[in-house]
Amino acid sequence: MKGFILGIFIFCSLGVSAQGAATMVTAPEGVSPDLMNGLLNSPKIKRADMVLKDFLEERASTTRVIVNLRETETINTQKRMEKPHNREYVANRIHDLVDGILQGFSPAQLQNTRAFNYIAGFSARVTPEGLASLAEDPDVLSIEKDALLYPNLAQGIPLMSASAVRSMYSGEGLSVAICDTGIDYSHVALGNGGFPNNKVIGGYDTGDDDNDPMDVEGHGTACAGIAAGNLGSDGDYIGGVAWGAKLYALKISHGRGGSAYLSNMIEAWEWCITHQYDDPDNPILIINTSFGVASFGSGRFTGYCDSDSPAMTTAAANAKAAGITLFVSSGNDGYCDALEWPGCISHVVSVGAVYDAHFTVNSIGWCVAQDSCATKTPTGGCTSGYSSPEIPYEDQVPVYSNTATFLSLLAPANWATTTKLGGGYWTAAYGFGGTSAASPYAAGAAACLQSAAKAITGSFLTPDQLQSILVDTGDSITDVKVAITKPRVNLGNAVAALGGGGSAIYVEPSGSCGGNSPCYTNIQDAVDAAASGDIIEISQDTTAQAVSLNTAKNVTLQGGWNPSFTVQTSQTTVTSLNIQKGSMSVDSLILR
Repeated sequence: MKGFILGIFIFCSLGVSAQGAATMVTAPEGVSPDLMNGLLNSPKIKRADMVLKDFLEERASTTRVIVNLRETETINTQKRMEKPHNREYVANRIHDLVDGILQGFSPAQLQNTRAFNYIAGFSARVTPEGLASLAEDPDVLSIEKDALLYPNLAQGIPLMSASAVRSMYSGEGLSVAICDTGIDYSHVALGNGGFPNNKVIGGYDTGDDDNDPMDVEGHGTACAGIAAGNLGSDGDYIGGVAWGAKLYALKISHGRGGSAYLSNMIEAWEWCITHQYDDPDNPILIINTSFGVASFGSGRFTGYCDSDSPAMTTAAANAKAAGITLFVSSGNDGYCDALEWPGCISHVVSVGAVYDAHFTVNSIGWCVAQDSCATKTPTGGCTSGYSSPEIPYEDQVPVYSNTATFLSLLAPANWATTTKLGGGYWTAAYGFGGTSAASPYAAGAAACLQSAAKAITGSFLTPDQLQSILVDTGDSITDVKVAITKPRVNLGNAVAALGGGGSAIYVEPSGSCGGNSPCYTNIQDAVDAAASGDIIEISQDTTAQAVSLNTAKNVTLQGGWNPSFTVQTSQTTVTSLNIQKGSMSVDSLILR
């Protein structure tokens, strides 16, 4: 999906109130109108117009739903998620509960049922009669639509101040799960063949219920490359943010398409909990999901949407309780006061976008929703019917990026140079971007921060601690289309907040350092001033000099930085390195 074709997937209401329909509907053949009207007015069916849409508009004989059950045993499921040995007990109890409910139903009414592991409920295809029976069952709490979700559609690493940090804290010792269209694990930057391999160490296809999460669409492969592709230098691709992290591939899409059912996403998140410690040296601590839907019929969410999908909200809460942080794209509708689902769930980190560079002086017409507050014009080329023109500037929130007061973070987007399905990289204009790219940028930064926390403090951060540090240390960016200011990830600041260094220090003979600070005119002064864990970035034209380290600290010397300190384009020469105490890592440095 090209970055400038931003699909708006907004389901249309049938014009029938779920709270009270006075007018009789036209029922499908063989189905009583009274039964359909009863379903439209059932207090247990959430957004009944959406649940019944397949029956009323498509004349289908079945529809997909998620059924949430009343538990006979009160138990704090989230508390039990903290201990892996308790999770099997929860899963067995829930499967017994679901089996007991299903025994009272005919297979003709409920088809393809699948119980969840840590949520008291199941997904199924149901007939109108089966739906009515479920709604009347006293053990059923609520029924919701198993909705379809869609992908949310240069390097932004320097923009996040991550260039230096990722050389020391690369995400090593943990895994990032990509819940998307799968991962092309044959790509040279993603393991180079075979499954599992040394990069993509596990996964599953919940969309088609098989053991091969190979990507056939491309969206997940692009997200994986941004978050944790292997370190390298192939054109503009310099590896993922957390290049040292491992990956898990969760293919939630079905068949060869790019859409996924809500239940498949739930299964993927639950799979990550169950298999979190399959490799105890690389536990799953981060999940990225660049998928969403504008809403279940209302158009957008202007506040937290936890009650709109109890099953998905519980799945997110369970993952968080297990110590896994969920990063979700905010959506590409151009909303000024709303987010897409599931980015509106309170237990996830929602991520909006900023341009990673001023890549053209020309105005770009981005597709936006009719409800966007941006200046827009009718456009036949957009499925939404509207586009908004904008000249991209570095660190500016794109007009398409959904913004709201409850948005968590911002991260880089267009143009994202990343891994492409079948080999090669997204490098062309308007290639891979949108909030789909911003979310894995943030997820990769979080993986680096977790590896830094483990190295500096001896333990990983909780999801709340991780989110708090990223938010508190980010650079404040105000959306140009609405006066809402949010933090854009600054990984250097985040690692420094752990108390173990990790900040960048700059060296350039003229003392300009591309406007960065602190700036020193010689390497030795920077080494003397550095704290343990700091990275010293040195300009490529620095005069050769002798360097000594005689205190017990660990520093990194990175040479070859260009005048703006945005990329390493060359090397730096030193005449000698004398290390009496501590340790020193070097990168792009020549000793003569």
